[in-house]
Amino acid sequence: MQKLIFKTPYDFDLSPHTGWTRNHWNETFMVLMRGIINSASEDKARQRIPGPRSHHGLLADELEGFSRSMIMSGPWLNSSSNGQYTYDNKEYNVAEFYRKGILAGTNPKHPEYWGDIVDYAQHLVEMAALSWGIYLSKELIWDKFTPEEKQQVGNYLFQCTTVKYHQNNWLLFNVITNSVLKKLGMPYEQNQIDINLKACDDMYIGGGWYRDGKLNRIDYYNSWGFLYYYLLWVMIDGDSKPDIASLHKDRTRKFANDFKYFVSGDGSTPCFGRSMIYRFGYLAPIVLGKHLGCLDLSDGEVKTITNSVMNFFFSNEILTDAGHLSLGYLKPCAEMLEHYSCGGSPYWATKAFNILLINSSDSFWKAKEEELPIHKESFSKPIKDAGLLLLGDKKTGHVQLINQKSYHDSPEYNDKYTKFAYSSIFSYESRKIYNNFNCDNILQFSIDGINFKQRWEMENLYCIQDFAASKYPIFEVDPYCTIHTSIIVKDDFMINVHLVETNNSLVFKEGGYPLGYDEGEVKTASSDSSEIAFTEQKLSYIKNLHGYSHHHKATPFNEDINGSNVRYKNSVVPYLSFENGQESKFILSSMVCGRASQNSIEEMNEYVKEFKVNENQIRITFYDGEEVFLQIGDVSKCRVELNKEVFSGEIVLARVDKLKTKKMVLYKDGKVEESN
Repeated sequence: MQKLIFKTPYDFDLSPHTGWTRNHWNETFMVLMRGIINSASEDKARQRIPGPRSHHGLLADELEGFSRSMIMSGPWLNSSSNGQYTYDNKEYNVAEFYRKGILAGTNPKHPEYWGDIVDYAQHLVEMAALSWGIYLSKELIWDKFTPEEKQQVGNYLFQCTTVKYHQNNWLLFNVITNSVLKKLGMPYEQNQIDINLKACDDMYIGGGWYRDGKLNRIDYYNSWGFLYYYLLWVMIDGDSKPDIASLHKDRTRKFANDFKYFVSGDGSTPCFGRSMIYRFGYLAPIVLGKHLGCLDLSDGEVKTITNSVMNFFFSNEILTDAGHLSLGYLKPCAEMLEHYSCGGSPYWATKAFNILLINSSDSFWKAKEEELPIHKESFSKPIKDAGLLLLGDKKTGHVQLINQKSYHDSPEYNDKYTKFAYSSIFSYESRKIYNNFNCDNILQFSIDGINFKQRWEMENLYCIQDFAASKYPIFEVDPYCTIHTSIIVKDDFMINVHLVETNNSLVFKEGGYPLGYDEGEVKTASSDSSEIAFTEQKLSYIKNLHGYSHHHKATPFNEDINGSNVRYKNSVVPYLSFENGQESKFILSSMVCGRASQNSIEEMNEYVKEFKVNENQIRITFYDGEEVFLQIGDVSKCRVELNKEVFSGEIVLARVDKLKTKKMVLYKDGKVEESN
């Protein structure tokens, strides 16, 4: 594994956060493209990138490496005069590489033919990438084809109009392939463009966010699987429907205003959801939004977002020795791969290279990097439509994502979606051991104390500043059980409160953040109610506030010696446990903190001064005198006094600081009253 060691000099006057310039983007492309050219088949149509075979098979996998590489080469070719570059004293003819590969792959008589396109084939994804690349590089590739060769390529792409697509973000692949055929003067299906634009619009949930399909699969696919393709359509054929084009540019604007809160101090984002081997692909609508002039963000903010993310990844060893993007988040990580992953899959990340469509003479490249929210102040940013709460700590640069809405339709993805929180520093545990996931940042439940499950499908109840709540069944364990989980945020730590109703005797586990590390040792400490684990740079802490009977030192998952973390070679998780016996309705509560600093267990234990439970009503007093009231589950009318301030009604949450300068009340109907 290797990092990218740049030949391009850094410019910290222009880019004080990263030192990156446009030439760093160019050099990154050149290095990645070199790896692609070196691993190509004889006539260039197939990519022989090492990796697992996806469930689509060898032919589709080798096509995938080729087509996805064109996602990055298309923007580069668009601004190139001859389609060639020199790197390390060697010439690379990018345009010729793709001309040859496209003609071989679309020729049924050629041994490197990509095969006929059938219903639900992976080819449908890849033809959108290929079409976009051809559209951008028209002068250097398409225009060089003979009329017969154009017909051959057009006929191959037209097969996409004769087969079935999955009824999710895949429909937009059809839109792009058809729209490019339209612009190239080849046969196409306008009715499919119209129908599929509308079909995906039905997946829009508001605020610039989409769900993928009929359920709340909400993740970075919003960026690289929805907004990105809508913007491609805007650029290719948006003039034909200006009102719809304007709509999708506005949605991108809204999303970008949210996305800036995802970026941490070191340029990483919380690793969350599926396909995280696509890494920096979520930058795609940000750079296209800038190119189309539809963002509220300044040029300096866009530069800091994009440069910081790229600098983070390429400062780590994400490249194989052959120069390919590895199959993982940072290090290779087989456990986080999906059944559709193969060696060429990570090149969906290169959607970020659409930034090269911004002309080198554009004033954007001369703008100075500006501060993002994480550089300015600590924040708590609710994204209500998505059911996500973003927390940022200015001092450490740490960003946390609390999820109370998103989930996948398959439980094999639960580690990627249904944990309570995801972090830019404390990446989640990804590997199952004995068919169990680790209990990092999740409440797990088991009948036998051996095989544990965790929440899956959930209903979002509330998502506001410093608070998020959901309820969910545990039908795999007890079909009559329901759990309500409320998460109260204070500073950079969380108070997790769970109301459990069950007819069974179950074993429960709740863990803190996974403390990941590559080298060195972990130190631990215990108190009567809490556990903490340290490395030199960070800590993971969990405390029993109510209900749990045992707390357990941070240890590797099931004594694992191989590591189960997405990002680090080793990891440990402190956790709590409880067995309810005959209790059918009860409350469990913990304080959880992952922090990039050093604090003693004694200091951490002082953060919650008082925690009282009366049926489903909770009262909390924090270290600074703030008083909090929470009703979990059934919310009834009540009268509450906090720091001598009185509130009444169907109150879910109320908070008053010691000086009574900051007050907040959340009611059952979602109404929030607050004053500062």
